Amino acid sequence: MRTRMAVQRSPRVYPRPLPARADDHARRSGRFRRGPHRAERLFQPGDPVPESGIYEIIHRAAHRALHEAVMHARDPFPVCDTCGAAVRFRLVRSAPYIFDDEDFAPEL
Repeated sequence: MRTRMAVQRSPRVYPRPLPARADDHARRSGRFRRGPHRAERLFQPGDPVPESGIYEIIHRAAHRALHEAVMHARDPFPVCDTCGAAVRFRLVRSAPYIFDDEDFAPEL
């Protein structure tokens, strides 16, 4: 005859709630912009450059590796000589043009 052994069960452990993040309220209240994050937005040739800075250049035909260039605000994004209008631009880092700064603006 077999005897059953009592199995001792450990008490149930519930996970601790995560601490609230500082920006949770802002996310829920809608203060964050919806849609693509500024750095994730892709621009195409002919679009005006929204802000001066360093842009990553993405060639669709893959004839060239990703590279970066400085673009000035309000200039149009250029067309690629090889892949034409299929090229895209992504803002990596904004950097104001030195001569747009009031301390360095040329005297007129």
